[in-house]
Amino acid sequence: MDFDFICPTRIYFRNEGVAQIGTIIKKDYHFQKVYLVYGGSSLKKSGAYDMITTSLKENKIEFIEYSGIQANPDIVDVRKMVEEMRKFSPDLILACGGGSVLDAAKCAAHGYYYDGDPLDFNKHVVTPLHALPVATILTLAASGSEMSDSCVVSDRAHNFKGGFNSVTNYPLFSLMDPSLTLTVPLYQVGVGLADMFSHSLERYLSNSSIFEPCDELALAVMKEIVIAGKGVLKDPNDIEARRAMMICGSLAHDGFTNYGKSKVMIIHKAEHTLSAKYPELLHGQGIALLMCDYLQVNKKLFKDKIVRLGRVFGLKERCSLISVISAMKEWLATLPIYQSFEDLPFSMDDKDIQKALKILKRKN
Repeated sequence: MDFDFICPTRIYFRNEGVAQIGTIIKKDYHFQKVYLVYGGSSLKKSGAYDMITTSLKENKIEFIEYSGIQANPDIVDVRKMVEEMRKFSPDLILACGGGSVLDAAKCAAHGYYYDGDPLDFNKHVVTPLHALPVATILTLAASGSEMSDSCVVSDRAHNFKGGFNSVTNYPLFSLMDPSLTLTVPLYQVGVGLADMFSHSLERYLSNSSIFEPCDELALAVMKEIVIAGKGVLKDPNDIEARRAMMICGSLAHDGFTNYGKSKVMIIHKAEHTLSAKYPELLHGQGIALLMCDYLQVNKKLFKDKIVRLGRVFGLKERCSLISVISAMKEWLATLPIYQSFEDLPFSMDDKDIQKALKILKRKN
């Protein structure tokens, strides 16, 4: 099986290191103008915003900012960002937040050099050639976007949500500071754990050669996600568990768990149809509600792999398919998230749910 692989993102892993961002940008990259992008008020409440902007000022880095990026980022914000950036001409986009902020920044980075609508990349109308450099400060361990080649954006006005993969999506560098996740609500921690778990699960369940070393890596990452998540949920202030969770989030989506084979992300495809129409559905929440069904409807195709998956949940080597699916359900039940579509705090048309469930059936 032929394959190409690249993962050029540099990681600065620094506990309580967010105040170093200006020095990193100035000394390591010599950038002088930064376009700062973040979400809502949480960055300011945590104190990270003050540390970031102070560090930029101390290093005499000129910057302007764009805030208000929401979950399931909308192309409307991306278009506004592109317009502002063309007037400001930044050297670097600095995205501070979770996957939504990072993906909005990636899309805008491509739109900066493109005369058409940035959504064209996500609709696969055009293939990107180059983009502005993007750096990230991760505040939520979930999406893995800080070290991935993916970018997912929505067009809420037309119920569209789609992603594209490109080497130009890889961030130039990412600053990972587990202390920034301490203020993240436990619900977001839970949906983040489900999201990162699915990133390795779907790669693991993609077609493999007879001997596939990366499958063992995928199983190891999933097992560590379960362990780290248990630690964080038991003690939200356990910085070592949060450190492990943050590392797992990157490993699950940086390509190493499908190194040597092509990935098939069917659960993500199905979830995108739901959150495209219901943007209030957090991505990881939708993923959590679809994962067990994915195993169930493809249990014959995934038979051997599902048995091996049991090790992630501490089951014996020769366990049954049903016991593994039950173990996954039991693990998801330990997460502080909604356990069924009926439990969600908003209503969804059953036809839309059934449409998503039908997508889960693999042909091969």
